[in-house]
This record gives sequence, C-alpha cells and structure tokens, in this order.
Amino acid sequence: MGESTNCIQNKEIHVEFFLKKRDIVIDDLKNISQNWKSYFLRFNELTESELMKYLSDDDFYIEGAVRITYFGKELIGFRYWDLIDQLCSYFIHAIYEITIDNKKSVKFYFPDQPVEVFVTKEKELVGIKIGNKDIFYLNRNIFMKEFSNACKNLYERINISSYELEMEEIEEILKYLR
Repeated sequence: MGESTNCIQNKEIHVEFFLKKRDIVIDDLKNISQNWKSYFLRFNELTESELMKYLSDDDFYIEGAVRITYFGKELIGFRYWDLIDQLCSYFIHAIYEITIDNKKSVKFYFPDQPVEVFVTKEKELVGIKIGNKDIFYLNRNIFMKEFSNACKNLYERINISSYELEMEEIEEILKYLR
C-alpha cells in the first residue's frame, strides 16, 4: 500500500482511516489487505464535497477501518473494519482512562462485533491486545499523541458536534502530553 502524504503519522506510528464503500459486501477477509481499494476509500484523500456526499447517505453508521502500524508492523487493519467513529470513541475513552484517570488497564469491545480490546499501561509503554492476537507494546506518549490527533482530525471532518465528549477528552490527553 502506498503512503499518503496527508495521513497523520510519524516515523514510529502511522494512523490512517478508511471508509467502507457503500453497497459493497466484504466477502474475503483473507485477502482484504491486498485488495483494500475494492472495499475502502482513503479518508484523507476525500475532498470535503466527496466526504459530505458520502456522509449524506448515512452519517450515524460510518463503516470503515482504522489502520495503525508501529515501525511498519500492523497492529490493526482492514480485517477489523467496523463503525470507525465509534471504535475511535472507545479507544479515546480507554486512552483517557489510563492517562487522566490513571487506570492500569481498560477493556472494551468493537462496536459491531464481538472482538475484545485490552489496553494496558506499563511505564512508558502502552499494550494493546485485539481479539486473540498477542499483546502489542508501543511507546505510550507517541501512540496517544498520534492516535488522538488522528481522531481529532476525523471528528472535525465528519461532524464535530456529535463528538463533543471525545473532543474534550482528546484535548485533555494532548494537554497532559505537553
């Protein structure tokens, strides 16, 4: 997959969102990463008018994928497509709880499927376990900053008023990291 110049990333962590094409059935999870263009649109490549047209069909159930890589290793990708705005909310709440509320760990499920996500903090690391995959450790501050900024961009573009709580939590997380 080619790199997009307008996705949110740094050398370690790459966070990018994709919207599932409307009226397309995903029937091949085995090859979904290789054939992602058949199923998804790269969020940051959509113009404002293209995005508004996409959201005019349904702005409540926004199906898509979040792709997070850490030094090129994929933590989450197309196989776990779901309601991305809600999935991001769950991640932001978890990050907020381990950062601001100082919880050791948080558990939640994907919004529309029975996939458990476990988020834990250990010193300068955050551990993320998705489903039955092994736990994945990454630099906590870099992950929180990059993921929070990516979600902020997503929410600002899709409908910020529906995500006021998430935006407040993002701002507190970012303030904490300064």
